[in-house]
Amino acid sequence: MEPTVDHLGPITHTVRDNALMLEAIAGNDNIDDRSFGAPLPAAVPKYSKTLANLSRPKDLSGMKIGIISEALAIPVMDPRVKATFLHAAEQLKVLGATVSEISIPFHLKGPMVWTGLSKTAEYVTKTSGAPGRRGHAMLELSGLIHDMKQENWDKAYVSTKNIYLNGAYAAKNFPHLLAKCTNLSRQLRDAYDAALAEYDVLITPTLPYIATSHSKTDDTPLPKIAKQVGLTSATCGFNLTGHPALTLPIGKLEIQEGALKGSGVKLPVGLQIVGKWFAEETVFRVAYAWEQSNDWKSL
Repeated sequence: MEPTVDHLGPITHTVRDNALMLEAIAGNDNIDDRSFGAPLPAAVPKYSKTLANLSRPKDLSGMKIGIISEALAIPVMDPRVKATFLHAAEQLKVLGATVSEISIPFHLKGPMVWTGLSKTAEYVTKTSGAPGRRGHAMLELSGLIHDMKQENWDKAYVSTKNIYLNGAYAAKNFPHLLAKCTNLSRQLRDAYDAALAEYDVLITPTLPYIATSHSKTDDTPLPKIAKQVGLTSATCGFNLTGHPALTLPIGKLEIQEGALKGSGVKLPVGLQIVGKWFAEETVFRVAYAWEQSNDWKSL
C-alpha cells in the first residue's frame, strides 16, 4: 500500500496464540526502516509467557480504560454494534477495571487525514515506488504494477481504481495535501498520546457494522463503494499513528441484508483495544482477561 499506513498483525484463534505469533514477527529485521526503532528479535518481550504466568489472569484491578466517545457517534454506526460493544465494556468493569468515556475530538478527523494521506501517497507509491526509504524494494511486485495497462485496470477492484483516481486528482490539484496530512497525522498521534497519559488503553468498536454482503458483479462503482463507507472510521487513525491495536471478538449479530437476511446466520462484532507505543503487553493483558471471562460466540 504505502509505508506510512501499511500495517500488519497476526490473525489467530486466541489471544495467547496472537501473543505467541507476535513474538515471532516483531522486532528489528534490519531491512524495513520502520522497524529500526524496535528491539532486536532476541529482546522482543515474551508476550505469551507473560500471559501464561499471570497469577490472576481475569483481574484487571487498577487498570484505567477509556472509551473514545467520538467512536460511538459516527453516522454509520449500527446501534446493535454499539450495544454489543458497551456490554463488553461493562464486562471489563466486572473484571475490576475502571472504564469511562473520554472525548478525543481529533479522532473524528482521523479518517479525513488518513484519506488525504493514503490516497495521494498510495498513488505515488504505486506509480513510482516508495521514495525516501532505507529497505528492500520488491522489484517483482513493481513489475506486476508498472506500467499500468488496460488489462490490469480492467481486472482491478473498484477500491483500487479509487486510489489511483483520487491520488492522481489530489497530486495534480492539491500538491501540498500529502505534506499537510503527514503533519496532521502527528497531531492525531499527540491527541491519542494525551489520552493514553491518563488511561492504560483506549477502546472502540472495531468496525461500525458487521461484514456486509458482496455487491453484484455488474454493479457500477458507487454501489460497490457504498458497502464500505465508514468501515475503517475507528481503525484507520491508528494505522497513521502507529499505536498497537488489537481487535477482539465480543459477540455475534444476525445478518440483516443481502442473500442471508432472515437466515439466522450471525457474524462477529469486534472490540478494538489500543495502547501506548510498545505497550503490547498491556493490550494483550486486557484482551486476555476479557477472553478468559467470556464466551463471545454465545453473546
